[in-house]
Amino acid sequence: MNSPLRDAVDGATICAISTAPGAGGIAVVRISGNDALGLGSKVFSKSLDTIADRSVAFGRFRDAEGTVLDEGLALILRGPGSYTGEDTVEFNIHGSQFIQREVMRALIEAGCRQAGPGEFTQRAFLNGRLDLTQAEAVADLIAAEHAGAHRLALDQLRGGFAREINALREALIGFAGLLELELDFAEEDVEFADRERFDALLADLLSRVGRLADSFATGNAMKEGIPVAIVGAPNRGKSTLLNALLGDDRAIVSDIPGTTRDTVEDACTLDGLRFRFIDTAGLRDTDDVVEAEGIRRALAKASSASTVLLLLDASTDAQEDVQARIDALDLTPDAHVIVVWNKCDLAPAPTGAVDVPTLSLSASTGSGLDELRQALLDQHRADDQGHQLVVTNLRHFEALTSAKTALQAVREGLGNGIPGDLVAVDARQALHHLGEITGAVHAEDILGHIFSHFCIGK
Repeated sequence: MNSPLRDAVDGATICAISTAPGAGGIAVVRISGNDALGLGSKVFSKSLDTIADRSVAFGRFRDAEGTVLDEGLALILRGPGSYTGEDTVEFNIHGSQFIQREVMRALIEAGCRQAGPGEFTQRAFLNGRLDLTQAEAVADLIAAEHAGAHRLALDQLRGGFAREINALREALIGFAGLLELELDFAEEDVEFADRERFDALLADLLSRVGRLADSFATGNAMKEGIPVAIVGAPNRGKSTLLNALLGDDRAIVSDIPGTTRDTVEDACTLDGLRFRFIDTAGLRDTDDVVEAEGIRRALAKASSASTVLLLLDASTDAQEDVQARIDALDLTPDAHVIVVWNKCDLAPAPTGAVDVPTLSLSASTGSGLDELRQALLDQHRADDQGHQLVVTNLRHFEALTSAKTALQAVREGLGNGIPGDLVAVDARQALHHLGEITGAVHAEDILGHIFSHFCIGK
């Protein structure tokens, strides 16, 4: 059986419903391939070959027996200027599910093949209309649920990330070529590559690749939702604060210590950025096995969160205990901590200097919540401004990490006087991993995995 990739190379004409499943006012049926105009004409009442590029014609849709199925529009997009790079037709029909099925049946009887998931975008990649990072950005753009994810996907679709990766490859290719040339003159012991210049280049490449790889934590958090852990001792109002931030009774609120024994998570969008708020078990010494496991999970969530809200009770906790509570969380040096004094409707927050931002609020009355939301927005917008390019895709992160390892091996090999043929192997590996990101080098199984996650019709 041929794969969708092989069918695309062989020039099969494909068709699919490109609108979301279900009934609606209008549905779009898309056709793409070398014979899209001819096969589409068998279903449409006008010859599509006579319609100008990027023009729309009105007509009727018929099946092979001549039965009228619907009337609507045909949009003509000739290759190579279409999305796929091939001749493309988009039928605009009424959104009845029956009509959609019948028009698809008529096209398949005319000679089209139903498209697989992501096959239109796959053809755009194969025909050079998109590189692999842009193709993946299409899927991210469709799946974007908030402004932050939408902006990241749109930035990648515009090709900035691909241009940076291609610039890295081009910088490495020249010197890698000189290393390869040395292999042809190995017996003459000739060096074509200036080792000092090559070391300076590798240092620059390692810095740029490392910076991109390091941005994955920020990019993935912005795409999936920035994790914010709410931690503190029992009965400090963590569940009340979670419910107040979400505007919903998501967590059980009780005066009984230890009510929350597992993490409770939910997400909301604040001014275009998506946050995942995590309510955790109260931190205290306990002999209860279940509660102890909840506390272990609470500390694990705190260590992996982008921001930790350390919740304190203004009516019972003391200012001098704050730093000790922060230290007990055992967070990484770059972790963001905000000390939040809760229950300020009952007592004023203690005063004193700590090295982290401090806010006062009342989760039960809502006083001070807007200031907390703004502090979260300011913090993560400041993080985002530090990255002109942000990696959001795990595949890209893995390839960058592998490229970084290969580049480090090249640099260490040159520094240790390793023979050029061995160093060249690591240089080729670095080029290969960078090329995997944009699709300059690819395997069919990788493409199959990527495009299988697309919706049919795109």
